[in-house]
Amino acid sequence: MDVDAVTNRSGWTIHVGLVVRECAKLLGARAYFEQSRRTDAVLRFPDKSVLSHVEWEWDEPHNKKVKEITKLFEQSEPAAFSTFISYSTIDHLPAAIEKASRLWAEASKPLIFFIVTFEQVGRDRHFLELQTHFFSRGKHKRERVQPALPWQINRARFNNVDENK
Repeated sequence: MDVDAVTNRSGWTIHVGLVVRECAKLLGARAYFEQSRRTDAVLRFPDKSVLSHVEWEWDEPHNKKVKEITKLFEQSEPAAFSTFISYSTIDHLPAAIEKASRLWAEASKPLIFFIVTFEQVGRDRHFLELQTHFFSRGKHKRERVQPALPWQINRARFNNVDENK
């Protein structure tokens, strides 16, 4: 396993915050951190309308103590969509998806769920895949699977993919 594929909680918390900020800019919005009931980030347009509430959590989402999806559900109405970013072992991934499906079943706005799968090696995580899941109107769809780390992506394959499949 490549040593660069190993990380810890603080390193990836900072990384996720930076990525959220850059994504907000690309969408013409601004990221406000620790806003609105201590949400990790709120993405707002210049007119103050809410694009997305964003939560991220290092602990695996299948755990009962992880309440971020419920928090997003409770404040989902003013946002165009909600975003949750988390991490899961392959073994716990079905339980994480089931929990998100159950909690988001009655939501009026979509949830985009980014989940990074990993193998636990001692105290470290070796990241495997970045999966994108979409929850809306009681339905779930896995939209995309790619290597978790950008230098592991086969660029030719992903540049030629039909995004409508």
